[in-house]
Amino acid sequence: MPPLLALLLGLVFVGLAFRSDRSRSPGTSIDLLWPLLWYLVAATRPLGVWFYIWGIPVPGADVGADAADGSAIDRNFLILLTLIGLRILMRRNFDWGGTFRRNPWVTTFLVFMACSIIWSHYPYVSLKRYIKILGSIIMALVVLTDERPAEAFRTILRRGLYIHLPMSILCTRYFREIGVSFDWSGAAESWQGIATSKNTLGQVAMLGVIYFFWEVRRHWHLYKWRSLHFVYLLMALYLLKGSEDAISMTSLSVCVFALVVFLRIQALRNRPAAIRPFVRKVFYATVALIGLILIHSVVLFSEDSVLGVMITQFGRDITLTDRTYIWTDVYAAASANPLLGVGIGGFWLGRMANIPWNENMTWVLGQAHSGYVDTYLQLGLVGGVLLAAILFSTLPKLIDSLQTDFDFGALRITLFLTIMFVNITETTFLRGDHHLWFILQIVLWIMPPAPVASAPTMAQGAGHRN
Repeated sequence: MPPLLALLLGLVFVGLAFRSDRSRSPGTSIDLLWPLLWYLVAATRPLGVWFYIWGIPVPGADVGADAADGSAIDRNFLILLTLIGLRILMRRNFDWGGTFRRNPWVTTFLVFMACSIIWSHYPYVSLKRYIKILGSIIMALVVLTDERPAEAFRTILRRGLYIHLPMSILCTRYFREIGVSFDWSGAAESWQGIATSKNTLGQVAMLGVIYFFWEVRRHWHLYKWRSLHFVYLLMALYLLKGSEDAISMTSLSVCVFALVVFLRIQALRNRPAAIRPFVRKVFYATVALIGLILIHSVVLFSEDSVLGVMITQFGRDITLTDRTYIWTDVYAAASANPLLGVGIGGFWLGRMANIPWNENMTWVLGQAHSGYVDTYLQLGLVGGVLLAAILFSTLPKLIDSLQTDFDFGALRITLFLTIMFVNITETTFLRGDHHLWFILQIVLWIMPPAPVASAPTMAQGAGHRN
């Protein structure tokens, strides 16, 4: 099939999916367009990159710009979305004080990030990265302050996947210069679709498996195999498998982890007393694994150790695909300020962090492949402690949310634990332009209860009648 014909058919398919979605969600707020755009850009590629790929000469779309400067078109686009989000929150009379009081650890973390700009070696860059983080939070708050926050979140996730999954398949098959990347030898290929890497594509596919499996299961009695969401579930599974040369074991293991957690919580719907201990066990098991990996990043375990056997059972080598070498180098580079770090967004810039790779390779790493290590590099031990406080304090609130909306609570708990798991070997924390950081903000922030309208007094009623 000619590539342009395949693209046309793909666009028609996506259009039909959106048309079907509008009929099933007629009351969806137009305000959700802006978080959806944020999510799509975060889950795919920056606008400047897309304009470059399409051959559109747009000022400020220089993909070869210095990392400290970034793309002007992307910066302006995200700032515009942030301002629109602020306008929406103002129109909704958003309770800033009540929200900050209800989320003290997240608020403290944000304040500490802002303070870290002061001691950053690149304060202007740190400020821009911090504004991007705030923008993702603003977009998340637009979702959470919707009249139906659970449906708003599902709508954004669903519509983002409606576009991402079929377009990624098209690019891996018909536009391979976009959808496929190769290793340094040029022999082994890996699928990246319209995402930036195979791992990001795997994360999107994982979300598709969880969401569409739930949708198909929930509406099975109505549609059976005829469901459009069943087709999307197959797409997500196809992309999750990846190419034969570069199957992402990280994405597969994360997907299995998420499905087990989600399905177990759903199975315990009629036994709510059993949900809390189950979720706590998974949480503390994940925390223990995080602790072991962090110890492993400093003192390498042998292949015969318990952790070594666990790693090799997942098809990994003991270095976690050379991650331990990376961690050794970045710890040495960050040793000058272990307590406070080098400032938000200030580590992967200049020669400080990139000397170990720039001298021997032609590429810059850009992340430590561990969200917990990257938090330490940027915000030091203080930042790591604050992140831990957020995780430990959020869990009981999410469990309590099951009492008001079980399905939304189950999805939030699953995503919370899954993102914790993902950040063991990938970095999504502190990345304002990452789709999982945006989703994490929707999961973390607990909204204050909506004010209850008081009944009119007799005097008010009489005055109204007059």
